[in-house]
Amino acid sequence: MAASISNSRLPSSLNFDLIKDSMLQTDDLPLAEVLDSDQWQETFTAHGIEFGTEEDAIYTPAITLWALISQVFFKGEMRSCKAAVGRVASLWATLGKQICSTNTGAYCRARAKITWEALRDICCQIAQSAEAMYDSQDVDRELRQHDVVADAQSVSTSGRILLVDGFTVTAADTLANQAVFPQNRSQEAGLGFPIIRGVSLISMVTGLLVDLAVGPYAGKQSGETALLRQMLEQLQPGDTLVADCFYCTYWIAAACQANGVNIVMKNHDKRDDNPFGARRIDKHQRTTVWLRPRRPDWMSEDEYAACPEQIEIRLVDVIIEQPGFRSRKYTIATTILDTEIFTRDWITGVYRSRWLVELDIRSIKSSLGMDILRAKTPAMVQTEIWSCLLAYNLIRMKMLQSCSANGRMPRTLSFTTTQQLLANNWLLGSVLLTPELSELGQQTSASEIVGRRPDRVEPRANKRRPKLLALLTKPRAQAKLLLIVAA
Repeated sequence: MAASISNSRLPSSLNFDLIKDSMLQTDDLPLAEVLDSDQWQETFTAHGIEFGTEEDAIYTPAITLWALISQVFFKGEMRSCKAAVGRVASLWATLGKQICSTNTGAYCRARAKITWEALRDICCQIAQSAEAMYDSQDVDRELRQHDVVADAQSVSTSGRILLVDGFTVTAADTLANQAVFPQNRSQEAGLGFPIIRGVSLISMVTGLLVDLAVGPYAGKQSGETALLRQMLEQLQPGDTLVADCFYCTYWIAAACQANGVNIVMKNHDKRDDNPFGARRIDKHQRTTVWLRPRRPDWMSEDEYAACPEQIEIRLVDVIIEQPGFRSRKYTIATTILDTEIFTRDWITGVYRSRWLVELDIRSIKSSLGMDILRAKTPAMVQTEIWSCLLAYNLIRMKMLQSCSANGRMPRTLSFTTTQQLLANNWLLGSVLLTPELSELGQQTSASEIVGRRPDRVEPRANKRRPKLLALLTKPRAQAKLLLIVAA
């Protein structure tokens, strides 16, 4: 059939508000205006996404996006396109419409028309709006919750605290994916999977993903610092960028300083923690000057000339006395030179919060199942990534609402519990949103308290043994042929 389902026209009220209803949104909830259906429609229009205008069309942009997000909430068989079409069919049946077929063809064609750029814009809009509306007093309390000794003045001066980290995911082994995201070069052809490298910008306070840059795992300008430079335009004056030593380069520091952005990073392993000529502040702090290195190949002469010839850096020593930690001592490099407001304890606490981004990436890759992508083309790989990230920000948004309504901090709520809440009510909320259901959503999201364990020590090892199978040493087609010949 030409369409998966055939019935009469979808009620006009079910536009992008359908997704808001599935999010259990009512106008009286805190931050309800962050999810702006009109803005989502404007974004789709700006990207030229317009389909499903026929009278008997089922897969409008809103319905398709609704089904696409629903796939992220589930794993295994429930994540498939077939399962998504089944949820759309259930939606239509609940609305009293006639269902003819649940073939996935129409849905897959409609899904391919939603560009990843549009999903990225919506995802970033949610983060930007929520961060702007979140009360600065809540930010201050969150900093204190994580042992960041700061007063209201320091918080307002520092702006957002953004955590940076990278990760990799794999995609379906197709020729198209291999051409854009090649497998590990150490593997023979046909034995590996396309690898995508990503670098994320995540808010320390809210957990919202501010932006993500992706690229191939290897090749020219494919490293994490190169991907981070693509996102520097997302930073605002007064922001603080927190990252590990890999990102602590002169060029990142210079670019941030030029835009009024501070850095708090572990000093790079190749830099001296006690450089000659450093000016001592106290026993554990000093300032030094980084001189501009030679121009790298990737930088133009004009960009090089615009970089300052030197940067003043403050070095802060951190002593680890907790048994079981791998590092006993390390040094933080920061462009924040004010030691009166931004004390050593503040700098140490902010850097210690960097570990939160590891947990956030775990939520994205494990809880939302983004570690192994199913898409067979590079464009759909990007769409799958950004649909996961959009679902991630929607979950974080729901957590923020619960926090504002219940006087809790975002990092004390369970991401998994909120994900389960939305998955369980994704269809129900779209057709039967009541004040009672919305209230239940707020209570459920805030019901589980996540334990705070800053000094937790665990071995980096697995107890459960995996099932040992022989690894492929030839492409699967050749291995199958050998079995047939041997028989």
